[in-house]
Formats: sequence, C-alpha cells, structure tokens
Amino acid sequence: MTLVPDNALAEAIKTALSTDHNPKRNFTQSVEMIVTFKGIDMKKGELKLREIVVLPKAPPKEMKVLVVPTLQQMDYARKAEPNVVLSKEELQKLQGQKRAIKKLASQNDWFLIAPESMALAGRILGPALGPRNKFPTPLPNTPDITEYVLRFKRSVAVKTKDQPQVQVFIGVENMSQNDLLENAKAVLNVIEGKVKSAANIDAVYFKTTMGKPAKVRPK
Repeated sequence: MTLVPDNALAEAIKTALSTDHNPKRNFTQSVEMIVTFKGIDMKKGELKLREIVVLPKAPPKEMKVLVVPTLQQMDYARKAEPNVVLSKEELQKLQGQKRAIKKLASQNDWFLIAPESMALAGRILGPALGPRNKFPTPLPNTPDITEYVLRFKRSVAVKTKDQPQVQVFIGVENMSQNDLLENAKAVLNVIEGKVKSAANIDAVYFKTTMGKPAKVRPK
C-alpha cells in the first residue's frame, strides 16, 4: 500500500528545507521523518517496530558502528572502518567501567556483535543500550563481513518505544531533495508493511534539526 503519494512527500520535504521552516544555521542539519500513528494502544503492544532500513541514498553523515568480531573477522571489520572495533577480550575488560560503557552506548548507533560474544555484549553493554532504545545485532558467521559493516554505516533503525510515533534520520539538509525522497520512501515502505491498517497512520512530518516540521497526511 502506498499511503502518501510521492509528490506529497516531495512537497513536504521541500517545505521543511525552505527558509521559512529552516533558518540558516552554522552547521549542517540532519533531516528527520516523523510518522505518527492513531488507533493503536502502545501499552498493549499493538505496534512494535524494531526494523533496520538500509537507506538507498547514502548520507554524507554516516551512522557510527561498533563491531565486536571474531578473530577471523577482525581484519575484515577494520577494512570497513567502523567507529569502534573491539576484540572479545577488550569487550570483557569493559566489565564494571560504567562511564566508558555509557560513552560507547551514546556515541554509536549500531552494535554488531559476533554470535560467540552476544551473551557477553548483552551483559556488559545491555544496561546502557536498553535505556537508549538501542540493541546488539548479530554478525553473520562468514569471515568477510566488510560489506555487512558498510551496509550498517548507511542504515537507520525504525523503532517504537512508548509513544505512537517513530522518528527516523533520512539524511542531511544539503542532500538533494530527490535523494531525501528516496530515503523517506524506503523507510515509509517498511512502516506501511508493519501496520495493521492504512488507517493507523495519522501523519508524516519532515523537519531539520532546528527547523519547523512540515506535515503531510495520508491520502
């Protein structure tokens, strides 16, 4: 189902980037898409989103990835140049270092963990990741994980928590409007595939970091 026509999404993105909504700042602002839901009881768990979307148009601002690979995967992991690479032993040494763990949890978007280290990561990183609505993701068992890690550098999480809405990074303000549209559509397609009914989507908004939101309603 396509609830919001491309031209309506494009117009909302254009409005969000306009000077009326987006006064010039001295830094490059992120562009986010917010989707609000209706007719859903979040307390009853009627909608739980925890999806990974690879953005078709890679933003210049990459997602920050932490990787805990196996020994065989280590060189391949480093080749992808993630934000942080930890060996299983280095992860173990973080035990009890609350400040360092919280820093890693706040400064990284994705946590790619070899299956053999998943239980350890859950025990050490989990208490800091949970409150931030972040989660460890298992690495594949193949030695060459370079492309897998690179994919997460352009991936976003579509996830709900307590409120009937999701807020997702789709790029930065100096990307082309067509590229932002392609990324928005990729995210929206995943959301539309997860809601029970088209009527559950109330509205879609686009906004820059410091700008006003531009709203579009489903048709």
